[in-house]
Amino acid sequence: MMAAAFVGAIVSGPLADIMGRRGLAMACTILSILGDLLLVSAYELSMFYAGRAITGVSVGMLSMVLPLYLTEVAPLSLRGRAIAFHQFCIILGISIAFWVTYGSYYLYEDKAWRVPLGVQLIPTLIFGVALFLVPQSPRYLVQKHRDEEALKVLSMIRGDGTIEHSAVQMEFAEIKQTLMFEEKHEKIGYRSLFHRGKDKNPQRLLLGIFAQAFQQLTGANTLMLFAPLIFHATGITTGRVPTLFANGISGVVMVVATIPAMLLIDRWSRRKTMIIGALGCGVSLLVMSIIAGTSQYEYDGLEHYFSDAAAHSEYDSSTSMGCPTPRSVIFFAMFYIFLAFYGCTWGPLGWIYPAELYSQGVRSKALGITTASNWFFTFGVIQIAPLAFEQIQWKVYVIYCVFCFTIAAIVYRYFPETRGKSLEEMDLLFSGNFKSFDPAVHHPTTASEALAYIEQKNSKYNNQLSFMDVTTSTE
Repeated sequence: MMAAAFVGAIVSGPLADIMGRRGLAMACTILSILGDLLLVSAYELSMFYAGRAITGVSVGMLSMVLPLYLTEVAPLSLRGRAIAFHQFCIILGISIAFWVTYGSYYLYEDKAWRVPLGVQLIPTLIFGVALFLVPQSPRYLVQKHRDEEALKVLSMIRGDGTIEHSAVQMEFAEIKQTLMFEEKHEKIGYRSLFHRGKDKNPQRLLLGIFAQAFQQLTGANTLMLFAPLIFHATGITTGRVPTLFANGISGVVMVVATIPAMLLIDRWSRRKTMIIGALGCGVSLLVMSIIAGTSQYEYDGLEHYFSDAAAHSEYDSSTSMGCPTPRSVIFFAMFYIFLAFYGCTWGPLGWIYPAELYSQGVRSKALGITTASNWFFTFGVIQIAPLAFEQIQWKVYVIYCVFCFTIAAIVYRYFPETRGKSLEEMDLLFSGNFKSFDPAVHHPTTASEALAYIEQKNSKYNNQLSFMDVTTSTE
């Protein structure tokens, strides 16, 4: 599924510009329904693989187009909160999935896995119907020169509901000016995304890729998806039911931890929050490494976990629960603290930060690439994790600990601050010669001011190129 999600994310950029943000989301809904139906009705492994691949493509495209859409329709003061709420809903869905899996364990035969897969159809159908009530992105409409429709959409989500409102007119003018400037200077498409110039698009693309990759290199997905194996290794839980229950608790912790970010993310510095999150996760992993290393927790692999779980009756709590030690309690506490740090920092910011980096002409294509990098690293860490747990045991925590501290250093050194800046100001942020994380630096308040500055920078840049050409020809 994750490999297919990588493919879906890669192709989502051009499709989002062709079909529109809402149109692509509707197509993804149809794909998801088809994939779910294949999974529920599967009677051989090939059908199961096909169903997972189809749903994976759908998830990959949705994971790009939904943050893109939210970024383009949310007001500046609520942009981070909108995507944080998106992340909250993802974590809520994961938590519900954990508990559905836990409850389905008691079902007989193939119902134990068909029911959890079939439950996915419920939110998918709700999502598909609700999309008919969602307006198209005004920035996409302006990009397609459908100005009247863009004004109507802006009037729905800004001001007092009328086209004449000043907030509607100002935002429309800002979007229109920026898009005209990009079209005039050919700042659209993949070519401009990789072109080294004053806009620093390659730098922005790398920042987005690193942000998405760092979200996975914190180790959160590894720890969450292999939590039953980790709990089993501590000796506290020896049956499959208790480990599934503990996994459900992990989902609840993540949901609760995401709430502060959902409410306060637009008041927090993007850089500082990512640094604090990486350091908090790193310290938690350090303590877990020390406890696991000194306690000699043994990870026997998934095969041994399932055989051990099958040897215990799920109804016999005396054989499925071990006696917790102080070390085990601290280990569990640090495990959940790790999830809490991740849930309120890198969980949402891994999606928020890349969505704020790009101008309109390349935004969908750039987010397609950055989102694909997220799924690429997710696929990688999940494929490597079971082998790593079996071969190097608790040292997996040490590796992720080093990653977390390294991530904090890289963000401090290279990541600019994007909070409080409009999407149309991103060109100025990267083409300017000031430190973007300095709050004392003036930023333009209107699109015309930003465009005047950018044109001045372009003129200076072009004059330098002309002088170099003349010098070269003279020589």
